[in-house]
Amino acid sequence: MASDDDVNKALEVVGEAISIDPFDIQDHESWKFLGLSGLLASATASDLKSQIGLSVRPDDFEKYPTVGEFKAFLKGQAGAPKSQSNGTKSASQGPPEPADPWEGVPKPKVPLSSILQGDPAISKKVVFLFPDGSGAGTAYGTLPKIGNDVCIIGLNSPFLRQAQDFTCSIERMARLWIDEVRKLQPKGKPYILGGWSAGGYYAFEVAKLLTDAGEKVDQMIMIDSPCRLLYEALPAQVVGELTKKGLMGAVGGKKAPEWLVQHFTSTVISVDRYMPTPLAKDKVPKTVNFIWVKEGLVKSVAESGLEVDMSVKVTRFLLEPRGDLKTEEWEQLLPGAKYKFDYMTGNHFQITQPFHADSLGKVLKKVTA
Repeated sequence: MASDDDVNKALEVVGEAISIDPFDIQDHESWKFLGLSGLLASATASDLKSQIGLSVRPDDFEKYPTVGEFKAFLKGQAGAPKSQSNGTKSASQGPPEPADPWEGVPKPKVPLSSILQGDPAISKKVVFLFPDGSGAGTAYGTLPKIGNDVCIIGLNSPFLRQAQDFTCSIERMARLWIDEVRKLQPKGKPYILGGWSAGGYYAFEVAKLLTDAGEKVDQMIMIDSPCRLLYEALPAQVVGELTKKGLMGAVGGKKAPEWLVQHFTSTVISVDRYMPTPLAKDKVPKTVNFIWVKEGLVKSVAESGLEVDMSVKVTRFLLEPRGDLKTEEWEQLLPGAKYKFDYMTGNHFQITQPFHADSLGKVLKKVTA
């Protein structure tokens, strides 16, 4: 049984291995997200034995996949590892979800929704757009006017400006939004849901909740949203590199604000635990529109100075130029829909920035006509 002092020393050893200040390592973060696996996990386990005298095996980082679980294991307080408790590995690590999704969630500092265009009460079509990792649905405020009969509503994360409290799952985030969405949708009208990047995951989970409740989702709009069945969560080291190089959330030469980086990091941790299951075929929207960018964040990774592992598919998805992407395995989650494909200018992080927002607006005008 390790003392609190030994646990703190252990985090110092781990922090040195993964090049992260131990004070910045949070209990809800996973070792996978932090980049501790394989040979590095083996070397770190050996260092913990030789430097502190802790008996840690490399696979203990898999048995106790989050920092909090691992600390409890070191203190001798851990029960059966969550990944082995029922003989199978679970995609979502973490405590059981409460019946009330708002239990323990602080009051949001910003409204949950922003009506960006039109009036939901009278518009022919109401489009709900969920945010990317920044959590700001107001980012869609740069869109040009989509149509006289189209209402655009951006959903804001409940954890904007308080990302330290964002430790819940993608599925629970959908539950935090569901009442807001239903409140704004005229009764009996089919839903149109969309989202950029992680926003596609939120839209998908909200579609599940709505259709389970007997509502109809008529259309989904996936905006450069890499399907979780095919793409990994973005590694922490890549987030750090992109932030350092000003490639993520930077506008007009200004670096991304700290609140955005914090919320993005919390989002990635939730995405790491997320593994979606298909929507029932009789509940799948008639149409799923995919909107992809073709540009990468850099023209040449080798010349960019970025120190990243290009064997990770989602890293390549962000950094490298692409061809015409299609369903990218979303068809497994949304079987039987009519899939349509459009392409816009810019890279993954420029989608709502001026000029590129005009390109997105043209596509949205077309797909909501």
